[in-house]
Amino acid sequence: MVQSNARIVAPARRRLRMAVLLGLIVAAACSNPGPTPQQLAEARSRLAKRWLFVWRDMADPKEVDRMIARFPEAAAAGYNGVAFPYDVARDKGEALKAAAAASRLDLVAVVMNRIHDHNYAEGVLSKDAVFVVQNGVAALLPDRPAVENSGFEAAQGDRLEGWSLQDDPGVTTFVDRQIAHGGKASLRIENVGGNSGRHGRVMQSIRLTPHRQYRISFWLRTENLTPVKAEVMVLSDVGRVPISFQTFRAAPTQDWTRYDIVFNSLEHPRVSLYLGSWNGRDGRMWWDDVEVEEIGLVNVLRRPGTPVTVRGEKGLTYEEGRDFDRIVDPNLNPWTAFHPSMPIRLTPHTRVKDNERLFVSYYHPLVMFADRITMCLSEDKVFDDWRAEVSYANDVFRPRAFLMSHDEIRVANQCALCQSHRQTPGQLLAWNVRKAAAIVRDARPDAEIWVWSDMFDPMGNAVDQYYAANGSFKGSWEGLDKDVGIVNWQGLLFKGNARFFADRGLKQILAGYYDQDENGTGIAGWLDDTATTPGIVGAMYTTWDDRYAAMGTWARQAWGER
Repeated sequence: MVQSNARIVAPARRRLRMAVLLGLIVAAACSNPGPTPQQLAEARSRLAKRWLFVWRDMADPKEVDRMIARFPEAAAAGYNGVAFPYDVARDKGEALKAAAAASRLDLVAVVMNRIHDHNYAEGVLSKDAVFVVQNGVAALLPDRPAVENSGFEAAQGDRLEGWSLQDDPGVTTFVDRQIAHGGKASLRIENVGGNSGRHGRVMQSIRLTPHRQYRISFWLRTENLTPVKAEVMVLSDVGRVPISFQTFRAAPTQDWTRYDIVFNSLEHPRVSLYLGSWNGRDGRMWWDDVEVEEIGLVNVLRRPGTPVTVRGEKGLTYEEGRDFDRIVDPNLNPWTAFHPSMPIRLTPHTRVKDNERLFVSYYHPLVMFADRITMCLSEDKVFDDWRAEVSYANDVFRPRAFLMSHDEIRVANQCALCQSHRQTPGQLLAWNVRKAAAIVRDARPDAEIWVWSDMFDPMGNAVDQYYAANGSFKGSWEGLDKDVGIVNWQGLLFKGNARFFADRGLKQILAGYYDQDENGTGIAGWLDDTATTPGIVGAMYTTWDDRYAAMGTWARQAWGER
């Protein structure tokens, strides 16, 4: 249920977690005597699902041909199924079915991961943003939080004024009076690996208005930065909870480049603004001209669950179409977090007075990382779109199974519609996944149904505090009946989460590789560790970066001769 600006993306955080996991599994396998040889052999014999995962743009006929060309090699390595996005080019459907039949591969359609209408992204409330009317147009009167010493001009040597936290002044953080974007100085951070925590950061506390949409702008220059670890973070002063989730892409070496990061203050009146590097090592970066400013009606969402309201100073709620033109953002693009704020244009017969202040409430999306957007859990149109996806896949290539994309839902229960249910994110997701499974069953009663594990895993993402979810995801697993299989990509605590799903009577496929496990030791260790866990019925070679050189080696470790 997460979509990137690109049609097909690799979830970097998921890959990082899997890389750590693979190392832990291998280490545990070496230190734990584990199951007997007979138990291991029996566990391998139960792997009826031996799937290959393809994450490419199947609407492109050339990508379908590339996938088909891989089928004979996959079959020779023992694979018997292939999972891929549902939207296969229609004129390739017959060729795909024939090629899969020739290689004895089941077809698995990945569905429910695409936002078909940008307005159906999950929206976060911006409440009572102030607009001022002049000559028939209402423009935002923005809150401009004070950022002290935002140009890094004031300092005693390399010790900055106004920034209450500064890592290693004169060692990793410096005031550079030779290189600047604006003014006569900038913040230079270098050789972050020399810091004991591999940190090179500055921080100060700033005041915000709760429930408003804000932009952080800054200029960044880099030189031989390895790894490229330049970040901006906003943490609540109470609880130190992150409330900004957007990241940005920088090059190892680049000239001064402007960035704009958008976040919502949520309920927080005071926050800590951080910038710099976490887990850096070599190279240099320069920061300058930092600004925080409220923005208004940027990427405003218009759908039933995200109403826009405009109130006057005396409490009168003005009417769209009668008092002001319909508010539609012509530049709406949830994956591009910032563009200039949109004015409100009054109608000729408006009741709004000149110079009046208007209090405008609306909903906007939140970008996660560089380009991740989450869709709403509740809107009817979302389910209509999913029906269309299942129907399309069924018409074009009639898959044996469907894999539902309920994963990494980082914004939830924020819009007015979701909150009207008066449920937790976990309860909403349980309701949502039941409806999603029913959509598949209605179209194809004979098809298998699978879903990614993380949002239903109490050791994964089904937890109390998950990014910008408004409430707890605990209990989401109550929406899974025993006919829905789990594609388990987390394996946290080794067999712990696999045992959790097994105890609920759910069958599982272990999704391994993740562009890391080149020699297959990770999947071998994971399968060994879960050899006595009931319901492990398969393994899936999962690549997000189109890497298949290791699929034969990996298969031998998973179900072949080691």
